[in-house]
Amino acid sequence: MNVIVRDFMTSFIVTADADTLVVDAAKLMAAEDVGSLLVTKADVLAGMITRREVIGAQLLSDKAYHSLCVKDIMTTPVVTIGPEADLGQTIALMNQTGVRHVPVIEGNDIIGLVASTDIIRVLATMKLIADGAPAIED
Repeated sequence: MNVIVRDFMTSFIVTADADTLVVDAAKLMAAEDVGSLLVTKADVLAGMITRREVIGAQLLSDKAYHSLCVKDIMTTPVVTIGPEADLGQTIALMNQTGVRHVPVIEGNDIIGLVASTDIIRVLATMKLIADGAPAIED
């Protein structure tokens, strides 16, 4: 069974401009209930932040935290993957790079995101199918 990224990626992505204040980005992440935020500059992927970077920034002084911009804490360059990569390639990429969130890029467009939780969901579904249980649809 060849499962490709396009089949299990999350199409819902949340972005913020590189000059967005971290405190505002944290509020956006909370409001949208996402664990990562793609950072853009002139509508081009420039970096990424996760809850981990936001929490690290909060450990600074209150004054420093409230003056930081997303570009100050973002991870760059961003590890990306194409929509036609398969599940094994995706798992290998995440293992090799240590990232848990990978934007899916097609041409110059960000079309989705794969998180480690998406991988777990796919593997759990495959296990259920292998065990003879019916697949659970989203």
